[in-house]
Amino acid sequence: MFSNVGWGEVLVLLVVGLIIIGPERLPKVIQDVRAALLAARTAINNAKQGLNDEFGSEFDDFRKPVAEIAAITRMGPRAALTKTLLEGDDSIFDAFDPKKIMAEDTAGETERARAALKGTDPQQQTTPETTKVERPDDDKPAAGGFSWADIT
Repeated sequence: MFSNVGWGEVLVLLVVGLIIIGPERLPKVIQDVRAALLAARTAINNAKQGLNDEFGSEFDDFRKPVAEIAAITRMGPRAALTKTLLEGDDSIFDAFDPKKIMAEDTAGETERARAALKGTDPQQQTTPETTKVERPDDDKPAAGGFSWADIT
């Protein structure tokens, strides 16, 4: 019920309570509210205990699936997928985990290790030569009647 109330809201409530109720009566009101909440919590727990004692084993068939669903809703997305779809085996997620991927040998490390075994330096390996393509003169218009100067 009060799970969405943060410290900011509590502080605002205390300041408003201090202004409306007054500083001399505020501690008594806080004690009364606290006692009322504790009494409500105790009454709810007693009602739960009474129902469990009265219906006990008759509702175990219903209680187990509800408890499993409640456990799944408390899980995160990865744990829920692992439990429901993958039967607890989360090794499939290792292929997408950057920490585990980087812990393994990368292709570059493997290539450097092979080159070290051969006695060659992978940095000095020859690369194929590239051909340089000359850009046409800006002065001459191309076949369509435009010049390269119009494009750039």
